Amino acid sequence: MAGIGFAFRRNLQSESYLGLFRAYAVAAVVGSGPWLISMGSLLCIGLYAQQVGRDTDVVTQFLGTVTHLMALSLIVAGVLQLVLVRFVADQLFTGRTDQVFPNLLGAMAAVTALGAVVASVESFAFPPGTALLRALYVAAFVALCNVWLLAAMMSGLKKYFGVVVVFGVGYLAIVSVAGLLSHFQLPGYLAAFLLGQGAMLLGMLALVRRDYPSSGLVSLKFLTPGTAHYDLAAIGMLFNIAVWADKFVFWSNPVTSVGLIGPVRYSIVYDVPIFVSYLSVVPGVAVFFVRIEADFASAYDRYFSAVRQGETLQELHRLRDELVVSARAGLFDILRVHGTVVAGLLLLGTPIIGLFGIPAIYSYLFKVDVVGVGFQTFLLGIFTVLFYLDYRRLVLWLCGIFAVANVGLSLLSQALGPRFYGFGFAVSAALTSALSLQALSHRLDRLEYETFMR
Repeated sequence: MAGIGFAFRRNLQSESYLGLFRAYAVAAVVGSGPWLISMGSLLCIGLYAQQVGRDTDVVTQFLGTVTHLMALSLIVAGVLQLVLVRFVADQLFTGRTDQVFPNLLGAMAAVTALGAVVASVESFAFPPGTALLRALYVAAFVALCNVWLLAAMMSGLKKYFGVVVVFGVGYLAIVSVAGLLSHFQLPGYLAAFLLGQGAMLLGMLALVRRDYPSSGLVSLKFLTPGTAHYDLAAIGMLFNIAVWADKFVFWSNPVTSVGLIGPVRYSIVYDVPIFVSYLSVVPGVAVFFVRIEADFASAYDRYFSAVRQGETLQELHRLRDELVVSARAGLFDILRVHGTVVAGLLLLGTPIIGLFGIPAIYSYLFKVDVVGVGFQTFLLGIFTVLFYLDYRRLVLWLCGIFAVANVGLSLLSQALGPRFYGFGFAVSAALTSALSLQALSHRLDRLEYETFMR
């Protein structure tokens, strides 16, 4: 991802407030654009249904189904996302660009098969006489798995704005077609969603094919032992499980959720506050992109270039100090900026959730969720630095801790009562962030030894 840093540095070096604003604006669009487009589009569908008097129960079923599809598809796609991106990065480093597209097709074939099995098993939970709905559910799930795979791939290939544009076009199509097909009830909404995801899938596939042509067909070389990094498969799956664990805990509890249709459940207590709180990630993600992908990536490149070129130990010590200072400054900038945002939201929580029609009684849960989201953003910054330094095994353990803690503490929060809802997610994210920061600090303190002796 270091390639985006060049664009940031050009703006940051202009020594003007306009250049600084432009750098952070670009980072916000790149880092949060797809998420904001997705969430904004779904909100538009809900608001439109209310305005024109559509059946709100059907719209609730649709939004709940899409949320369930996204959660489960991210976990399934996470098994192959990082494995594929790392393989492609290795191929580009050695100049073998002809391996990019065939292995992308191989990964898409694998995630399609895996996604089809998972979704087909889930579809049996739908009531009898819903064959069309089941087919649309399976197709939408498979399409989403491939969209996540391609989005990660395009980010790895530095096609950030391509991802944003494709998401914008795809979700515009979803909003437009959903209005036309709404009289077909839930199948109509799901058909519109599938159409938009299919357009996004084809758009991203065409962009990759244009820049990385190949005469080869489908290849599974990215899964070959000795070439593949299988620990990345576990990381991709575990991280997504960790992020969604508290939501699944609240969905599975009949006290805190209701069944919508088939396997899809909805928590009126938990869902809206937690998803609205994720809007607070935008400033933190912008700082994360600018500081980590510009400053730290540059210091990282200077240090390891010096290692490869055989510089003196004294020079390595100096460059190592620059790398450490850059990493720590970037992470604490994320913490400081997001901390300011969290403080503001804690003061203005009730008016803000009122804008989304959420009862004021949920403002307490919203504030707890905002703190948890802040720690998750900080954790993502730490994981990125650890990935740069190739501490995959450490990240795997930390993802496991995050997942187990989120499940266990979320269950405990339910047992303690509504006053404690949300604390499972917030405390698990804070605990994992503290452990991750301590582990990263230890690795940075002995970076020269780790560089030569691992």
